[in-house]
Amino acid sequence: MNFIQFIQTRVFLKQFILSVVITAAAITLVLSTLKLYTHHGESFLVPALIGLTPDQIEQLETIENFEIIIVDSVFDSRLPRGSVIIQDPLPGSGVKRNRKIYLTTIAVLPEQVSMPNLVDLTLRQASATLETYGLVLGNVNYVPDIAANAVLGQFYKSREITPGTSVLKGSVISLKVGQNMGGGRYQVPFLLGKLQSEANQLLQQNYLQVGDETFENDADPSTARVYSQSPSYVRGLMMNAGQQVSLVYRDPEVFDFDAYLDLMSADTLNVEQDSVY
Repeated sequence: MNFIQFIQTRVFLKQFILSVVITAAAITLVLSTLKLYTHHGESFLVPALIGLTPDQIEQLETIENFEIIIVDSVFDSRLPRGSVIIQDPLPGSGVKRNRKIYLTTIAVLPEQVSMPNLVDLTLRQASATLETYGLVLGNVNYVPDIAANAVLGQFYKSREITPGTSVLKGSVISLKVGQNMGGGRYQVPFLLGKLQSEANQLLQQNYLQVGDETFENDADPSTARVYSQSPSYVRGLMMNAGQQVSLVYRDPEVFDFDAYLDLMSADTLNVEQDSVY
């Protein structure tokens, strides 16, 4: 019996049909299993997690369809600690069940930095160095010394801090700076209408210190502007380095600073105002 005769026999045809049925059944079973395993055609919308804390995320009913992974944290004092600032995939994305959602959160504690050595730097150099390290310049105390305008000491919470000490980012560092008794007199800046941050910066640039600060009618320090300064601005008025200027603030929402500054400038001041921007 040759091959052609064999494939025409009933036995061969029966076995061939049986093998085709078994193969088709196996393929169908495998595809069905893969569909169930991969959740083919099934998708879930990624919830919006930005601004939520891990505890709040755990209370979401839809979160059980995903796997949450925190991959990084950053510090930002303006946002709630522990809250989500970045998520991947983005909210509203359609993904499969058990998809990983990667989160970046706000650190509970600020990042620590190593305190730099500011001694013997000029005040401007020290201020720039503090900014580079994420630290804030606090009070500047001038003392008589031959090293005029040089940093003589650095302090944290009224105690001297040595270089290399770990300190939280955003910490306020105060400085002791030398003042030459033979000079060191600086122009009193015009501060009316300035924000608190702008007034402080102008005083620092002129080596003067902030004295008493009064916020009338509970004005918001972040938006209040200087209404009066003591000593008052007079063209050519000089003060010794380190002397204090006291400030009174008012709320610009309830006080017309534009008209006030025009009046003061036209009637009594006749000055050119320096900008801190």
